Amino acid sequence: MIEYTTKYNVKTTMYQQFENSVKQRGNNDCLYYYNNTLSWNETAKLVDECAAALVANGVKKGDRVIICLPNMPQCVAAIYAVNKIGAIASMLHPLSVKSEADYAKKLVGAKVAFCFDVSEKAFTQNPDLTLIKCKTASYFPKNIMGLIYNLGYKKKIKGKTAPAENVKKLIEWGEFLKEGQDYISKNGVPETATDPEATAAIMMTGGTTGNPKGVMLSSEAINNLSYQLVDVVTEVMNMEIDQDNDAMLTALPVFHGFGFALCMNVSMCVGMAQSLFPAFDAKMCSAAIKKYHLNYIFGVPDFFEKVYKAGYLEGVDMSTMKLIGSGGDVVPYSLTEKMDKLLKANGAKVHFVSGYGLTECVTVCTFTDPRREAPQGCIGVPCYNVECMTVEPGTTEECKCKDGELCVYAPTLMQGYWNDPEETEKVLVKHDDGKVWLHTGDMCYIDERGDIYYRQRLKRVYKISGYLVYPSFIEESYRTMDEIYDCCVIGKENNGKTTLKLFVVKNKKNKNDDEAELIEKIKKFGEDNLSKWSLPREIVFIDELPRTKIGKVDFKVLK
Repeated sequence: MIEYTTKYNVKTTMYQQFENSVKQRGNNDCLYYYNNTLSWNETAKLVDECAAALVANGVKKGDRVIICLPNMPQCVAAIYAVNKIGAIASMLHPLSVKSEADYAKKLVGAKVAFCFDVSEKAFTQNPDLTLIKCKTASYFPKNIMGLIYNLGYKKKIKGKTAPAENVKKLIEWGEFLKEGQDYISKNGVPETATDPEATAAIMMTGGTTGNPKGVMLSSEAINNLSYQLVDVVTEVMNMEIDQDNDAMLTALPVFHGFGFALCMNVSMCVGMAQSLFPAFDAKMCSAAIKKYHLNYIFGVPDFFEKVYKAGYLEGVDMSTMKLIGSGGDVVPYSLTEKMDKLLKANGAKVHFVSGYGLTECVTVCTFTDPRREAPQGCIGVPCYNVECMTVEPGTTEECKCKDGELCVYAPTLMQGYWNDPEETEKVLVKHDDGKVWLHTGDMCYIDERGDIYYRQRLKRVYKISGYLVYPSFIEESYRTMDEIYDCCVIGKENNGKTTLKLFVVKNKKNKNDDEAELIEKIKKFGEDNLSKWSLPREIVFIDELPRTKIGKVDFKVLK
């Protein structure tokens, strides 16, 4: 068992953390959603009714329930309802197609699933499945603004929806809650499960290798990560958690560990309000930051690039900002510089932070220090109760002050991959110190002061003429050119030799530049700033980089 110390009681279930906050906060604001507000008591009522309805539909402790929803009140209620009764929330991307939904359902053996307007069709032809449909507009405000939102949303999803045919039961969220109300009137609220070490959630991930896998996470591990953020605020920043005035932006998707544990569950643990967004909309999120004085803001790099470029947060008072930063993909140093400039101009006392993590340890395990400007390429230092080391790839042999595979030891480590002990053993490895370490598959460097520098995924490290070449370093160098907005380097195999191909997204002001001249300028820049092994043989201009559903650059598409 992992030994750790913390002043917070993490040895509870997620629901018990939420329940404790409900007792403290009562009728105070809990969820903001499209200018509508739900109190803690109102949210608790949804959770209890949802839990009762799940029991009424045969869900038992240990059963897996698929939650294929964006960030909306029904999603939050479903997660904590599932946890309350001791079932397992199997999180699935809300834009999953049928093949992905079928794969996840078969993998975890789910008989119940939550969907929304767009994801309903992904569950068609599942005759053993009870499907609860949650409309995005259900909790829009009941006023003229809600009507406007609804009209805009209907236009947005037009042609993207279809009914789920041949399922065991299809029921609307409102009717589902009525089943819960009926159950409670006859049997009372279902008993609360209390085992913090039981699997609470399964997060779908590609893992460090191979096909999609289900990462098993306990309530205790999830709570640990949530309170690590609290540790940063209280112990590093010497700030207090202010339940009445602090508020979180929950726009990072909760089907991913970052949004799940560091946005949604943090708010539930400490009793502060959160603003839910089904999708990252730079303008709407910025408006919410202003309206609700959100002072915990996390997003992907692309979100902050859009916010900065559009000037949505210029002149906004950020003197109460406590944590703001990016994860989910490599954070360009140029973005850190721009956001630090914006924060300083707006009166913030913190720096823009970036983090690193994997779903296999809930997500974030390192953070840059919010009190100082992060060195270029740095992904931070280990969070509280987290240990990091680098080893020679493919071994358990530690290598200090040189590039190696990053390994993590923490109370946030996964229990393993669902029904896949073979793949689990590949990444959870017992070392000579007797500890089981997570082998991340990422090449990193740890300097003498403990700062960790990300190099590359092992799969994206290329060997050219015997030299290791890191695409992320090359990309970071080219992004400093005024003409380049973004770029990506891909390795190509030609007759047994690897060459590099550079995809370039031009800055808007340079979109009409002569491309032949720009290619020559890029080549000259590379020759002046990079080793000869790092120079791309081919340069291609594209309008934008393809991205995965969670906003990371999709290298497979570029290949």
